[in-house]
Amino acid sequence: MLGLTSISVFLFSALALAVSSGYSLGAVILLVLSVGLLWKRPRLLLDRNDYRIIGVLLVYFVVYTANMLFHQDPTRELDMPSRTLLAVPALLLMLAYPPRAGAWWGGVAIGAIGGTLLASWQFVSLDMWRPVAGTSNAIHYGNVSMLLGLLSMCGIEWARQQRHAIAWTTLLVLGFLAGVGGSILSGSRGGWLALPICVVIFALLRAKRLGYRSAIISISLLLVLTTGAFILPHSPVRERTETAIKEFQISNKNPHIVDTSVGERLQMWSSALKLSTIQPIFGLGRTGYLAEKVELTSEGKLTSSITDYTNAHNDYIDALVKRGIIGLLCLLALLLVPLATFARALRHPSPGVQPYALGGIVLCTCYLIFGLTTTSLTLNIGIIMLAFPMVILWAMLRQQQRKS
Repeated sequence: MLGLTSISVFLFSALALAVSSGYSLGAVILLVLSVGLLWKRPRLLLDRNDYRIIGVLLVYFVVYTANMLFHQDPTRELDMPSRTLLAVPALLLMLAYPPRAGAWWGGVAIGAIGGTLLASWQFVSLDMWRPVAGTSNAIHYGNVSMLLGLLSMCGIEWARQQRHAIAWTTLLVLGFLAGVGGSILSGSRGGWLALPICVVIFALLRAKRLGYRSAIISISLLLVLTTGAFILPHSPVRERTETAIKEFQISNKNPHIVDTSVGERLQMWSSALKLSTIQPIFGLGRTGYLAEKVELTSEGKLTSSITDYTNAHNDYIDALVKRGIIGLLCLLALLLVPLATFARALRHPSPGVQPYALGGIVLCTCYLIFGLTTTSLTLNIGIIMLAFPMVILWAMLRQQQRKS
């Protein structure tokens, strides 16, 4: 069983971007294996923090489902929150049979590298301006690529303690560079915000352990990397940044012009915030939100191109307008409760706990940032790449705590 969970965890991240819906394979295998808990019945020895992670996953599912039923939304809406429910048996399985560390860290790095290789081929050979690798959307590809890259960095301290330290460290560094490179190649600007914030987190933790000289080196490397990405010929970073600035200036001077990426987002956000005041507690539901948008369009208060979008392009505003304040609080709990739980684990005296605690912090921080400019949790890849890495990292963290 230990070998099977290790293979599942490796496949989950290794195929996440290089194969269409590749992240689903490892998740499905974990779910199938979790059925074995019914007759094996291993002692799980759950503690208070385990129940916190399980509880927040279940609460998100229950509130989302209750809201869907209350508003009589299509049953297909159940598809996304069900992923948090399905992550719970996967967590229980891995608490009983923790995967090997190499399977997780190796899969994360290979996933980032594989996705970027495919995206590079699409960019060069297919002349795809914004490559998507094995996904269907450049935004979500860029965000997940950045996530895998940053998670690769979290494993560096683990790699240095291994028998083949040079090989493991090299692989994870390549995973980090590939993940960031894939995000840049995708042109997904929202995901770029996660890089400096997470590097500052890395720097502060290293400063606490190794002194401020280490933190200065980390931040300096970030500045060099950012400058290099900006000044390269035909740099996607420079082009997309300049485009965003121009689009914002246009929208600021002429609010009625929304035929730009920034202009559309600003109108989606403002209209959704206005609509959220109709039913502030329980929201409008998906059906009600779309109906109200059609009404605004017919009254000439909303551009027709905005009507086609089924979400508000912001996780927090989308939750507020569809599921009200209750839904927004559940979304925040889904991100902030695990973030706080992983952060507390950083104080554990065992050095083996640190990489997984840091990985959990990076995971939740990335999703807090991704949700500002897109709805990460309305697509399969978005919700799965939050829920399953969360339970994988937590199960492996608990294994290290038990060892110590």
